[in-house]
Amino acid sequence: MTRRTRRLAAATAGLAAACALVLPAATAHAATGGYTPNPHEWWLNASHWDAQRNVWPITEGVGVTVAVVDSGVQASNPDLRGVVLPGGDMLGYPGNGEKDYAPKGGHGTAVAELIAGQGAGSSRVGADPVGIAPQAKILPVHVIDPSTNNAPIVKGIKYAVDHGASIINLSLGGNAPSSTTCDPDEQEAVAYALAHDVVVVAGSGDTNLRGPAPEEPGTCAGVLTVGGVEPNGSLWQDSVQGPQVSVAAPGDNIYTVNNNGQEYSTTGNGTSFSAPLVSGAAALIRSRYPKMPWYQVDQRLIDTAIPDGPQPNNSTGYGIINVTKALEASSYPVKASAPDPPYARYQAWLKTPAGQSFAKANHLSTGNPAGSGSGTHPGSSASGKPSSSGGGSGTLIVILVVVLVIAAIIALVIVLATRNRRGPRGPGAPGGGASGYPPGPYAPPSWYPPGQQYPPPGQYPQAPPGQQPPPGQYPPQQHP
Repeated sequence: MTRRTRRLAAATAGLAAACALVLPAATAHAATGGYTPNPHEWWLNASHWDAQRNVWPITEGVGVTVAVVDSGVQASNPDLRGVVLPGGDMLGYPGNGEKDYAPKGGHGTAVAELIAGQGAGSSRVGADPVGIAPQAKILPVHVIDPSTNNAPIVKGIKYAVDHGASIINLSLGGNAPSSTTCDPDEQEAVAYALAHDVVVVAGSGDTNLRGPAPEEPGTCAGVLTVGGVEPNGSLWQDSVQGPQVSVAAPGDNIYTVNNNGQEYSTTGNGTSFSAPLVSGAAALIRSRYPKMPWYQVDQRLIDTAIPDGPQPNNSTGYGIINVTKALEASSYPVKASAPDPPYARYQAWLKTPAGQSFAKANHLSTGNPAGSGSGTHPGSSASGKPSSSGGGSGTLIVILVVVLVIAAIIALVIVLATRNRRGPRGPGAPGGGASGYPPGPYAPPSWYPPGQQYPPPGQYPQAPPGQQPPPGQYPPQQHP
């Protein structure tokens, strides 16, 4: 068994040991909207991200595909029906990635549920996990079994890029010599993803599985590396630390459901679960701001995070992600000069011989890290415009079209009035034609509910009276 599969096997064994409760029979969830987090999903509830009020009214992740490069994803799980796309199996197993091959309950399935779970596995609303981006799609890529080496992982990353993923989640890892070294093939695969404007997210690693050493792919240049925290905001005790960590997300007391959708745990832990929460947050940003390049997505997550001590630090990097602020580029702008460690490390790698060779082969330059577009400096507002589903530039387009239609209608009325005054055309005169104005309909942009802002200025998402966290502190877990 290799270093990576030992970590995965240990994680899945722990997950299976905790899965002792049985859920009722499955029922379908509404196709869109109306999501209710399970009470055990403390990170989504009112005292933390408050997804129902502060996140999902803005976006649920529609239009974004997240690749789960892992042990496969059990597409038949009721909580993931309609979410999992046909994927790929880099090991040649049957199932196109839509079967979770991890032993004792699975791994990739739990990761996928944290991103795009539907809360659909029980007759009780919210019994199964609701993902942070429930309208995102999951591209499953199977890369791990007991004999896995780096080759399937490298192949899987490239497969995800070539099959439409805009975010890649890597909840896997193996020890690296240092916090700045990465297997060359794996680094090139990550660079391939970045060159195609794909966000790459990985957990920092778990000391209870592999010790305190840094873990790749979290050490690869350009990866957004995530540490794990407790419900009260303190560092999860087994989260691997180091300068490679850029942000942190919940990593303990995680609510998960196994492959068959029947057994669940409320005690899941690991940066394998922290990473998909950040991947899901990235999916929300990309749904809200479709043209925002990978390095600005990373930068928004980093620079809107809740600080946890000096910034940066080896435990949580620049802090615990704040999904609400990350989604509001106009209310919470990020300066071009703000920190963006994944981008900085990637730029430094591009200047190495390996990076220069890669850049030449892929026609890249250090001024154009996404591989396409204008090469705008990270953090600029050039790509900070929301999609038409959330206002912004789409509104201007709609207004312009409506004005043109009104002008065309007025012109038509004038022509018809003039024609009526002149009387009918005589024989041989050209006949009247269609009006010529563009066909409708013209859908108006969607808006926030009247009189509401998300979030109120200067507040990290609103808590009930008396429960607002003090500055720099992540609120404690709240149980119903």
